[in-house]
Amino acid sequence: MLNQWFTEILNVPGVQGVFMASGRGAILYNEGIKIKEKDLEEVSLRLLRISAIFNEKDENVSEIELFWKNLFIICKLSNNLLLVTICDSPKILPLLRITLNVSLSHLLQDKKIMKMARSHAIDKTMVLRKGKFGDDELSLLSNI
Repeated sequence: MLNQWFTEILNVPGVQGVFMASGRGAILYNEGIKIKEKDLEEVSLRLLRISAIFNEKDENVSEIELFWKNLFIICKLSNNLLLVTICDSPKILPLLRITLNVSLSHLLQDKKIMKMARSHAIDKTMVLRKGKFGDDELSLLSNI
């Protein structure tokens, strides 16, 4: 079932790849991405940090968009699960959002995936207290 929904996302023109990460930033599944897994984990950690900052302000975020290494990243977050898509053009983002919403809703209904996500669950603010932070990140965090 996982392959079916990842294939659906990859069929959107302009999508280079998609991966699923846990609430700890670990890559659970990767399809079509030729980027090193370590770099993907760094991206997912930054996405988790953005989500945690919103959580600190009592705001819920379900989608994050980033521009990284000349690529557009759109991430859907739900239940300690990140569905991250990498694409080369912002023109496809509206169609991609619809596809991601449908795919994520089906993935969240899969018992195996939810069991895996629950086993990797952590406190959302943990990513703000641990890890290495760059100067830019430290200055942003000091303002919270």
